[in-house]
Amino acid sequence: MCGFPPFYEENNQKLFDMIKSCTYEFPSPYFDEISDMAKDLIRSLLVADPKARPDADALLSHPWIMGDKTPRKMLPTVLTKMKEYNAKRRFKKAGYLIIAAHRFRNILKIK
Repeated sequence: MCGFPPFYEENNQKLFDMIKSCTYEFPSPYFDEISDMAKDLIRSLLVADPKARPDADALLSHPWIMGDKTPRKMLPTVLTKMKEYNAKRRFKKAGYLIIAAHRFRNILKIK
């Protein structure tokens, strides 16, 4: 909703631990413009126990999804933040490809 997920950690193991324990936050100023109704929906989905999460019908009937009282204001930073987030993902993926190619090349040299 603001262009990046509520889970963030440079260290992958710590990130996985945060995700498994549902430890997240809505950091300011990035989530300041996100409505409380939208945050409520996110909180209901980010629950460790799958049985405690809303089913499809409950999700589709959530007020934010229904849109009856959903705030209708433009969020100016969303597009920029999504582009930054995706650029970081692509850069990281390119790095992994370079590492894999280097390792593969070294394996071929050994044989």
